[in-house]
Amino acid sequence: MEDSTSIGRRWEEMNYDILAKIFQSFDILELTSGIAHVCRTWRLAACDPLLWKSKTLDLSMLKSHFIYLTDQPYVYVHSQSDKTLTKVLKIALNLSRGNIQTIIFHFNLFVSSNHLTYVAERCPRLKRLVMPAWNRIKRTEIRSAIRMWEDLESLTMPSMANSAFLMHEISRNC
Repeated sequence: MEDSTSIGRRWEEMNYDILAKIFQSFDILELTSGIAHVCRTWRLAACDPLLWKSKTLDLSMLKSHFIYLTDQPYVYVHSQSDKTLTKVLKIALNLSRGNIQTIIFHFNLFVSSNHLTYVAERCPRLKRLVMPAWNRIKRTEIRSAIRMWEDLESLTMPSMANSAFLMHEISRNC
């Protein structure tokens, strides 16, 4: 039986500013864990630009399940690894609304050309990027991504044969 004299508030009635302040203490995985699906107010607070400007999308804990191959692309990546990465990227980059400025990939996270393109389109203000292994990314996609990141200030990348084309794109666009 419900007590009619008790005064209580519902989760969805929490003040937006208070929610945004609470969410500022969350890391990326906590922000992308589903809090935006609680209700409309929580989603708005989870998309607050101040929440994402100072955030780094740190994916260094994600690694691909893979097998090395002798032929190009020299690696086979299990489809579940791609699905997990796609899911995390979609949630984080949609919530951030283009405000993420730093992305860190684990070296053994074999990102595809589609993943890189998705990141480039949704992170136009990217300033710092720590790249993963390049095996599955086409040169044309790397060039296209670099062209979108005019504010790029720092790029950490694994060793890459014939990387002169990359240096040329960086010098022209960043």
